Amino acid sequence: MGYLNSKNNKIVVLPNYYKLDFAKPNLRGNYNDIAYFEINNKTKKMEVFLQNWQIFEDSSTKNPIKKSYSKGFYVVNNSIFSFSDSYTYCPYLFKYKNEDFAIAIKDNKYAVIKPNGETLKNLDFEYSHLDLINIGNDNIWFKYKTVGEEQGFINMDGEKSLINHVISNSRSQTEGYFSFIDTEHSTKIKYYGYSIESNDELYGVLDLLKMNWVIKPQKVFKIDEINYATDKDLGEKYDLEDRKKIKFYFLVRDEKKEIPYYIDDKLQKYVPKK
Repeated sequence: MGYLNSKNNKIVVLPNYYKLDFAKPNLRGNYNDIAYFEINNKTKKMEVFLQNWQIFEDSSTKNPIKKSYSKGFYVVNNSIFSFSDSYTYCPYLFKYKNEDFAIAIKDNKYAVIKPNGETLKNLDFEYSHLDLINIGNDNIWFKYKTVGEEQGFINMDGEKSLINHVISNSRSQTEGYFSFIDTEHSTKIKYYGYSIESNDELYGVLDLLKMNWVIKPQKVFKIDEINYATDKDLGEKYDLEDRKKIKFYFLVRDEKKEIPYYIDDKLQKYVPKK
């Protein structure tokens, strides 16, 4: 890999590196799959590391307890300690406005429940699928499918969007994406509210904050991953306001071109000029 100037498509660093990340605003990369480096965008000072920065989630070795006499679920240290045996599996815990909620499954039907087992209005056990999309800043959507085959997105208030205008798969990055990642949140949250929506034929990019298509579903090229660059310092805490400081790019694979390349939200192609 090398670096490309997005303003003129000219190569500014020859592709001599194993992997490079976008400027955020520092430059980070992997040299010959041995050493990792970071170049400060202001001082130009380089730091070299012998191993990558990996962020691992803490996982408890204890399995949650099923209890026949309990209702809902019980939380200890931000994880579910026990739950009702009326649910098929341990409910999936999440927070909304600093309160605990969970996705529960019963008889192959999904619902959002409170700790006392009460279901949320419009998110009762009438869904054959509920996929949590936590964008951050208490912006939560669920990609849903009802038992009546209706599909779309629904939020915690029961408001629906893109009813029967969704594509089957959602993801923000491909497996094996460069793990020299900038924040813990970008491994969990879909890149400041953008998501790749795809199936075997159509690929698009959805803005989950505005619930509109950044790139409408199309067949011309396959969209593999989302990345971004910035020349501004971003806050240490993940903040959706930082979207204003960021330029997003989407890696695409085009049958007409042998090498993948990036596009932006205007479908501008970034193919290096030698």
